[in-house]
Amino acid sequence: MLTRLFGGLNLSWPRLIIAAIVIGALVGILMTIPAFKDTSVTRIGVIFYWWVLFGTIIIANSKSNIDSALKCFVFFLISQPLIYLIQVPYAEMGWGIFGYYRYWFYWTVATLPMGYIGYWIKCQNIWSAVILAPVIALVLLEALGEFNYALNHFPKYLLSGVFCLIIVAIMIFGVLRQAQLRIVTLALAVVFAAIIAFFNRATPEDRAFGLSYDLTEYGVTTAQEWAIKSPLGERAQLSIEDSYDENGTPTGETFYQLYINGNGNDYGQYDIKLSSPSETKHCHFEISEKDNSFTCAE
Repeated sequence: MLTRLFGGLNLSWPRLIIAAIVIGALVGILMTIPAFKDTSVTRIGVIFYWWVLFGTIIIANSKSNIDSALKCFVFFLISQPLIYLIQVPYAEMGWGIFGYYRYWFYWTVATLPMGYIGYWIKCQNIWSAVILAPVIALVLLEALGEFNYALNHFPKYLLSGVFCLIIVAIMIFGVLRQAQLRIVTLALAVVFAAIIAFFNRATPEDRAFGLSYDLTEYGVTTAQEWAIKSPLGERAQLSIEDSYDENGTPTGETFYQLYINGNGNDYGQYDIKLSSPSETKHCHFEISEKDNSFTCAE
């Protein structure tokens, strides 16, 4: 079955286009079902692991580098916007949901060189391992992220973490025919994943955030830039809001809201140093697992 899936399919252009429409429509429908919201089922519309598998299947059944690049590009060009289009009538954001699509569009464009280079995974030599390993590393990192989240919000996203590992196994055994190449590919993938994780680890650092208000809406324009220094590193996001009464008159109060973009290990108590060009404040934040955010009045 794996041999047929990775190289034995007659992937003509009409079949590719039909597959892109069907998969895009199905994923779009899944994303609109309330029962599946924030579950492993809808992770297919958020992270890459299933799409890496789809792309690899397309590459393995292409006839040339150009054929591979164009088919990957067209598949994503059709399927990804269709996912968002189906969600428009059901999303609170309406057409605004397409704001998320721009990131997928960048990856869609990237499938042209990725599909061209990826075609050489069919060579069944060391280059196959070198080309496939970074892709496996990406899925391994996603598995790590899903399992890490599941540990702190059990069993949420546990199933998607399992899917990631299954897809890694399917790709390694489906694409590569030699045991030695499979071992080399997995070893390289683990090394790549470790390097990426090391350089993307959260470290204490300063980050600047700006905020401004519309003069017409609030009757006054404020602009402040602050830097954050905390153990949370770049996973902390701060917004600053001046308080106004019903007439749009400033009350003199300023509220700081911290959003945590990390996993459950980030929950706890932190002392945050807020620094602007004119003043420095220290604020104590107690992170709540319930909504991942809270406000701290000046």
